[in-house]
Amino acid sequence: MMTNWQSRQLCHPVDALLLAPVLGQRADAAGRQKLWLGIGTGALILCMLGLWFVEPMPSLFWLGVALISAATVFQEIAAVNSNAMLIGIANPKNVGRISGLGWGFGYLGGIIALVIVVVLDTFDWFGMSTDNGLAYRLIAVGCAVWAIVFSIPIFLNVPEPSLGRPERKVGFFASYPLLVKDVAGLYRNEETRPTFWYLLASAVFRDGLGGVFAFGAIIGTAVFKFGAQDIIIFGIAANLIAGVSTIAAGRLDDRLGPKRIILASIGSMIVAGLAVFFLRDAGVMVFWVGGLILCAFVGPAQAAARSFLARVTPAGREGEIFGLYATTGRAASWMASGAWTVLIVLTSQTAYGILGIVVVLIAGFLLLLPVKAPR
Repeated sequence: MMTNWQSRQLCHPVDALLLAPVLGQRADAAGRQKLWLGIGTGALILCMLGLWFVEPMPSLFWLGVALISAATVFQEIAAVNSNAMLIGIANPKNVGRISGLGWGFGYLGGIIALVIVVVLDTFDWFGMSTDNGLAYRLIAVGCAVWAIVFSIPIFLNVPEPSLGRPERKVGFFASYPLLVKDVAGLYRNEETRPTFWYLLASAVFRDGLGGVFAFGAIIGTAVFKFGAQDIIIFGIAANLIAGVSTIAAGRLDDRLGPKRIILASIGSMIVAGLAVFFLRDAGVMVFWVGGLILCAFVGPAQAAARSFLARVTPAGREGEIFGLYATTGRAASWMASGAWTVLIVLTSQTAYGILGIVVVLIAGFLLLLPVKAPR
């Protein structure tokens, strides 16, 4: 089953990379993060619904690709503004807990959705015909309904994070020179320089985190000979553990600081990854134990990474900074897959791909060490 991270790598539209920070910047200026969250979410839902019409025939292949690519762009726009709104509903004392709750419930919600699909498939969709890819088309529609139901509370109850900054309103194309100026300003200003370096460091270690889920199923099947059913069971267990650990780690984030949580999580993942590689001949239990330990620390690192940025984001520039967060993440998204591929090609063994992910995690760990932690 393809992860969200893998599907993004297949489409990887450059539009999302170029648009995210500028649209976030313009939302900041107008005080309209909620509006752009609605636009991104609404367009994403329409793309999901559009997949209903993509039947398994060659003539509709490109329609499917176009819808998924467009959905990736709109999802990025929605995510940037969703993350920016975190600052409006949290304060320095609880931003870690709220970020952890949001990320953790994302894992748990995904598990519920997956279990529903597994149950339907186990019972052969209760006798319903699955010709013409009907099962997968229904899953797409189900995802759209799921998104509608759980986005409604946000628009009814969450306020705009700011009233806007009218002095920063410029034309669309003029937004790019302003963005360059803002990025240069992050580096030049001693108070905001940690934000600049954190954006670079987080891009690297977040790609390593994504690699754990992206290649986990491949490691399970190619190295430890898991079957399809084993992978599904492992995926459910992994996401459940990731969700619970992420929620729990959110409270530690507020007490100890996000940098310590990220470093501790990445460090633990490096040790677990090396153990899976060197003990791989001991059998499937190594993958179960090591893999679940890896997943237990992915979520806390991701949630703490978001709360770290929320703590070092200059006031009134939430959308722009989280847009840069998305852009730098995409710019570095080749690292884990590249290291994975190179080591497998050099050794002709899939197991060595594990070391590729570990190398990226180590690089991200080292880049984060000198970044000044938020107060």
